[in-house]
Amino acid sequence: MVEEKVENYYQGIYLTETVMGNPNGDFIDNSPRNFDGKVFTTDKCIKYNIRRYIKENLENLENNEDVVFFYPRLVDGANFEDAKYQTRDDVMKNIFGNDFEKLLKSSPDVRMFGGTFSFKKDSKQIYGPIQLSYGIDLNDAEIKRLQIGAPFATKSGTQKTNGSEYVVDDAIISYDISVNPNNYPNLLREEDLELFKKSLWFGTNLRKSTSKKTDSKFLMLIKFKNISNIEGKVSAISIGELKELVSINNKKTRGMGIGQIELNMDKLLSKLNKYDEYIENIDIYFDEDEIQLNVPDNSKINKFTPNDLI
Repeated sequence: MVEEKVENYYQGIYLTETVMGNPNGDFIDNSPRNFDGKVFTTDKCIKYNIRRYIKENLENLENNEDVVFFYPRLVDGANFEDAKYQTRDDVMKNIFGNDFEKLLKSSPDVRMFGGTFSFKKDSKQIYGPIQLSYGIDLNDAEIKRLQIGAPFATKSGTQKTNGSEYVVDDAIISYDISVNPNNYPNLLREEDLELFKKSLWFGTNLRKSTSKKTDSKFLMLIKFKNISNIEGKVSAISIGELKELVSINNKKTRGMGIGQIELNMDKLLSKLNKYDEYIENIDIYFDEDEIQLNVPDNSKINKFTPNDLI
C-alpha cells in the first residue's frame, strides 16, 4: 500500500472548554496556569491527550503498529501502583531494537510532533511537522479556591487535615495549530493528519477526573494550496497567529457551560479573505447544539460534526 504524504501547509484553531476543573495545573501547587490571573495552558497537555488516545485505542505492540514513543511505560513485572518506568534507552531497545528508522515507521506521535531523542549511543532531534501553541483563555475565566478535607491526620490522634484545590469557573481555551511538512520532508502521512484530528478531539474528551474536565468544542484547519516549484518543498504561507482572532460574544451572559457558545469569527474571516487566493479549503468541526457561528456560506468552507472524525 502506497503511503500518501502530507503535501500541503495547514494552519488552524482548536478550542476547548473547562467548567469547574483545571485545564492545566502547574508543578508548584497544581493550580491552573496563569499570568496575573489570565488562564493559559501549554501544548504538552494537549499532546498528552493525543498520545494517550492512540496508546489506549490503537497501539499494537505485537505488530509494532501505532506505537506511542513519548509515553510512560512500566518496567517489566511492575504494577501500575509501583510507578517504576522505563528510560528512553529501554524503550528504544525493547520495542524498536535501537533501529531509529523502525521507530519513525511505527510511531505516529513522532511523525506528528517530532522530539528530542537523547540516547546513550546516538542523539537525534526532529522538529515535528505538527505544532501546537500555548493556549489562552477567551472567556475571562476566574480561578476559584475550593476547601477540601483529607481522610487522614498528619499525626496520630489529631484532627484530620484540611486542604484546598484550585479550579476555573469556565475557561474557553484557544490554540494555534500549524502543519508544515517542510519541517521534516516526507515524514507526515495523510493518515497521521486524520489520526491527529480524531485523537485531538476525542482524546481531550476522554481525559476526565475530578479536577480535569475539558471538552473539545471547535476545530478549524485551513489547507493552503501547494504552488511550490521546488522539488520536495511545500508552499508554506503562514498568515500569523490566529487564536486571538476569535472571541466569545456571550461570555458575560453565558455561565458555567450552559447554552451555546456564540463564537465571533469576524476578525478571522476578514484575515482569511485577504489570503483567499492561497487557500484550497477550510474544514470546520463543531456541534451546532454547542457552538453558534457567524460563518457565511462559502464554497471553500466545509462544516462537519465531531461524528465525521470517527
